[in-house]
Amino acid sequence: MNPQLQNMLMQDGIIVQQDTEMANVLLNVDTANNYNVFGVTGQKLGTVSEESGGAGGFILRQMFNSARACKLNIFDNQGQKIGEANKPFRFIFSEMVASYGDAEVGRAKRVSLFTRNYTISVGGQTQFSISSSLFQFKRFKFDVMRNGMVVASIQKKYEGFMKMAFTQADNFSIQFFDKNLTLEERYALFATLFLIDFDVFEQN
Repeated sequence: MNPQLQNMLMQDGIIVQQDTEMANVLLNVDTANNYNVFGVTGQKLGTVSEESGGAGGFILRQMFNSARACKLNIFDNQGQKIGEANKPFRFIFSEMVASYGDAEVGRAKRVSLFTRNYTISVGGQTQFSISSSLFQFKRFKFDVMRNGMVVASIQKKYEGFMKMAFTQADNFSIQFFDKNLTLEERYALFATLFLIDFDVFEQN
């Protein structure tokens, strides 16, 4: 695994701040998503960019919105690609796959239509689950569970040390509580953050 990706994943928490596209704001037109990635003390760790797919990709985004297939490329601060996450086309039971090279590392999958429940597998084995109601208001929180214990948490707004630096932008975060999580497990959970962004916030 790329050392810069390892450094990103070994943080106590990762904050993802989505760029605001003026076409989306003014014209309600969906454009390819772009994100900046930070550590909990505000240091920039890299960026994540959705491949635009040209004119065809633009049309598919307007037609299928959050159900669309997409590829998210993860870059370090020098613009070098260090990883990727792929979302296949799904009307229901959405998925996101964290991969490195041609190898799948982990997969997050929605498993319930009427609740926001997910399973996350690593190395082909289910390791984590998320259970969340559809009826969350203002403060969205998704606890990642394993064997009845919360090992990580994905939230819409980061409320840690650098809270004031991230109050104005559309941001969300993952915080890792279990220090024994492997890099592969952290990578799968990082990809889950983007799946939840598509599922819950893409159409807001």
